[in-house]
Amino acid sequence: MPDIGMHEISAIVLAAGSSSRFGGPKLMQPLTGDASAMCVLSHALQPWLASFPHVQVVVPPEHKALRTQVERELHRADRIHWLACEQSALGMGHSLAFGVAQTAQAGAWLIGLGDMPDIQASTLQLLAARLASGNTLVAPAHAGKRGHPVGFSAQFRQSLMACEGDQGARRVLQEHMHQLLTLDVDDAGVLFDIDTVADWQRRMLAVATPRFLPRADVEFSRFDF
Repeated sequence: MPDIGMHEISAIVLAAGSSSRFGGPKLMQPLTGDASAMCVLSHALQPWLASFPHVQVVVPPEHKALRTQVERELHRADRIHWLACEQSALGMGHSLAFGVAQTAQAGAWLIGLGDMPDIQASTLQLLAARLASGNTLVAPAHAGKRGHPVGFSAQFRQSLMACEGDQGARRVLQEHMHQLLTLDVDDAGVLFDIDTVADWQRRMLAVATPRFLPRADVEFSRFDF
């Protein structure tokens, strides 16, 4: 695959899940115990906004409250493109396909999750640079475990647009694992997502600094596209 410009990479954050395991709108929850703290999605978007001129955020149709909160907290309304997916309730795959279809002209996609608040901007920039240099499929790894986000070249445009249900792009990854470039990063945030109330509570209690510091006894949630 030939090299592409960094500006040709579409940054997509999936934030259209039902939060059924959390029992409520988890992306709007304050990330720390401080009542004035930014919400989970605002924290998750910060490194993306530090790495890309624009970020596409896939949300459900009823996203007004979430959008209002994030734009108030981040003051980046001009750089966040909200993509309302009418079929988001059918599963992550539909949201992912919708996000790619809305940016079908891109030369590559870096796709992440809105409930991962601790990924470092340097990790996103490393993955984007590898996509721009011609790698077709890239993902980060930490402590021997593959994490998120995942980068896809234009080779996967049609396959990504065909994703559906809860499987997301898992089949695409499985069928092309031989092309996957895994980059080891000193970034535990690539493994941590807030899936349940217990995850959120653990995240609040474990943080002594603005950056998430994992403990040896923490079991990360298991997730995948």
